[in-house]
Amino acid sequence: MRKEESIQSPETEKDYRVLSHFKKDDSGPVVIALAGMHGNENYGVSAIRKVDELINESGGLTSGEFLGLAANLPALKERVRFINEDMNRIWFPSIVDKIRRTPAENMLTNERLQIKKLLQFLDPYILQSNREVVFVDLHSFSAPGGLFLITPRGKRSEKLVGLSTPMIFGIDDALQGAALRFFHDQGHTAMAFEGGMHHESRTLTNMVAFLLLLTARFGLIQPHLLKDYEVYQKHIRAEASKLPQKVELVYKHIIEPGDRFVMRPGFENFQPVKEGEWLADDQTGRIFSPCDGYMLMPLYQEQGDDGFFIVREV
Repeated sequence: MRKEESIQSPETEKDYRVLSHFKKDDSGPVVIALAGMHGNENYGVSAIRKVDELINESGGLTSGEFLGLAANLPALKERVRFINEDMNRIWFPSIVDKIRRTPAENMLTNERLQIKKLLQFLDPYILQSNREVVFVDLHSFSAPGGLFLITPRGKRSEKLVGLSTPMIFGIDDALQGAALRFFHDQGHTAMAFEGGMHHESRTLTNMVAFLLLLTARFGLIQPHLLKDYEVYQKHIRAEASKLPQKVELVYKHIIEPGDRFVMRPGFENFQPVKEGEWLADDQTGRIFSPCDGYMLMPLYQEQGDDGFFIVREV
């Protein structure tokens, strides 16, 4: 197990928030990596810093631009999922527009203030259409097993096929207010990468590997110039080799206030489940699987409104 890396005190908030920024030209694609949307998922911060180090050692980008940002700074500091509300459930166009128009001192929650501060860096890319923008939101989960990519269906997502990681379709529709859906609806290529279980060393390696493969796919780096690129590529291929490569959401269990939801122990990501199998309990009794499929993201932490997902192979 790798000890968590804490964020060091910066001289300014920009030092704290901007984890990496390389720019070769204005014509190539822009890859934006966001880390720490949930403050208990801090390996994304470490992954972007490692990619920054590797790109710097290779002499920089060969095309385009790479920007890595930390999202929910107070939650990262406290190592909790969120302070007031889930930051990855409020990226609705109307709410984002209201955040843009509202002075910082009048923000209702910490998470809305954090989005306002993020938009200072993101809006120059969100609000333009001349360059290709690729957005990846880095996450981890509370159950063991697997790594995967969540992305909307469509032509833009076809560019992500072959990145050595399973692709999950349909969850973006179930996760209302997620940042990836907001970026997608703005006309950009968007995804969330779930790198593995919180605080496992392989999760950090998975995130670094995926970011390298992604930046190579869009031409920002040349793999042969980058130290250990092949090592990371082989690692992520091995991690994903026994997992289904394309699956779609068939069921989401929503937790409501007062449910006292408790997942039964021992479930892992991509573990097969059968219709009628006992999966969890709440105040009304046992919760059974409504169908056959694979378990995905069973909740083994205190914060969160999604109990579990069930997916099927496409």
